Amino acid sequence: MVGHRLCVAIGMAGVVWLGNWTGLARAQTTTTEAASVLVFPRVVVTGSWDTIIQIGNNANRPANARCYYANGTIWAPTNFSLAFHQQQPTHWVASRGRALDPNDQECGVTNNDCDGAGFDPGAIPALDAPFAGELRCIEVDASGAPWTGNALSGVATLMHRTSGEIVKYPAVGLHGLETNDADTSLCLGGDPRVGCLHGAEYAGCPKSWIVSHPADFDDRSFDGDARSTSITVVPCSEDFGAAMQMPLLLQFRLTNEFEETFSAATTITCWADLHLSDISTVFQRDTIGSNWLQTTVRAAGDNSSGFILTQQSTRETAFLATFAAAGTVPPHETEPLGSDIVGLPEEVGQ
Repeated sequence: MVGHRLCVAIGMAGVVWLGNWTGLARAQTTTTEAASVLVFPRVVVTGSWDTIIQIGNNANRPANARCYYANGTIWAPTNFSLAFHQQQPTHWVASRGRALDPNDQECGVTNNDCDGAGFDPGAIPALDAPFAGELRCIEVDASGAPWTGNALSGVATLMHRTSGEIVKYPAVGLHGLETNDADTSLCLGGDPRVGCLHGAEYAGCPKSWIVSHPADFDDRSFDGDARSTSITVVPCSEDFGAAMQMPLLLQFRLTNEFEETFSAATTITCWADLHLSDISTVFQRDTIGSNWLQTTVRAAGDNSSGFILTQQSTRETAFLATFAAAGTVPPHETEPLGSDIVGLPEEVGQ
């Protein structure tokens, strides 16, 4: 049994930013190509929301994966394994999981109940509400050892149980490299170092992401709209066999429509889903003096970890009480990159 660790986020007020920021370069993560590490940063199961996970094997051969759910409130990862036929997709609803049933019917003209139909890639546990956290899948070989096959791709769909509102985003992938030594320490980017004698085994994680979004405001009391933006952040360095995770300091550089710059900061551990206005009032329209912002989010301090980020913007209207949300993986700066290690339990690959 893995010990429990509370995950927290602590915000700090915004001030004028004086830092030095690096320009755009070659991309490292992918949302369009198959990869060997697949990250779903935001998986939610509550009384109002559920999540549909879709994962596919893009290769013309069988593929295997080891997956970990990690609750963002209490660090207690749950693992399961998947085994795919060539070019096989699969899906499940997070609150229900997916049981092994050899009598499943294929989905087709005579069977339109496609949920759970077809070949089951493995027993997938159901998540109990409330759950808010990540899902991470690592491609492995038939023995369970990490392997560079670059076969996995995926999509997550958050679904409101009552309204039917959906928020869809692609999983973020990291390409595997030929230097993979198949041990339980996955080296994401970086040069040879302690724990990573051969250097990078997978593509590195960005340390900087660029989020374009409306400033937060709430005019519903005047028959107007309310707009807000939240981000989900997952540090790339994680140890799924340990009870402790290292904190990550995030700095925010905001540029408004008049090219004025401001800043804010927060520290997270494990996982965080952050409403920008909860980090600092600098994200609010009345403070920033602008309707639209470009915010660069960057890992800072001595911690060399990169991170994965997804963005969700919402709009609510007082008239007819409508709600709309959109999720995306924003662009990122690829220099500097993190030097990260993902630790797997010892039984994997043994």
